[in-house]
Parts: sequence; C-alpha cells; structure tokens
Amino acid sequence: MQRPLISERLIPILLACALLLPVAICVVLGVGSLLKAMGDLCGGAVLGRIALAGGILWFLDLVGLLLVLAIHSLRVPDEPE
Repeated sequence: MQRPLISERLIPILLACALLLPVAICVVLGVGSLLKAMGDLCGGAVLGRIALAGGILWFLDLVGLLLVLAIHSLRVPDEPE
C-alpha cells in the first residue's frame, strides 16, 4: 500500500480555516470600525491591516484547499484486497 501524497488530516484543517477565517475577518473589521468611530484612528488602521492580512490568508487557504482537493481526486483508488 502506498503512502498517500496528501495527508488525510490536511483537508479538514483547510476546510475549517476556510469557514472560520471570514468570521474572524468580519469581527476584526467591526472592532476596527468601532475604534475609528470612537476616535482611535491608529487602532482602527491597525485592525484594518490585520483584517487585510486575514483576507490574504483566507485567499491562500482557498487556493490551497482547491489544489489539495484536486490532487486528492486524482489519486488512484485502493485496490480491494
């Protein structure tokens, strides 16, 4: 039996990140907007940059998930014993 090219634990991890990162980004953006409305422009700008970094991570996670699922679907099915 061959070792799988992609670990079976990688798909659920990438999927969980793909589902949770948008929620975290929205929370960070909301807190940043609240800080800007309260007059803390520096804190709002910092949280805006953190949200931007989270968006980039989310995009990279989606691309990685797509590639992992494509590789996973191309593997040869195991032969019955």
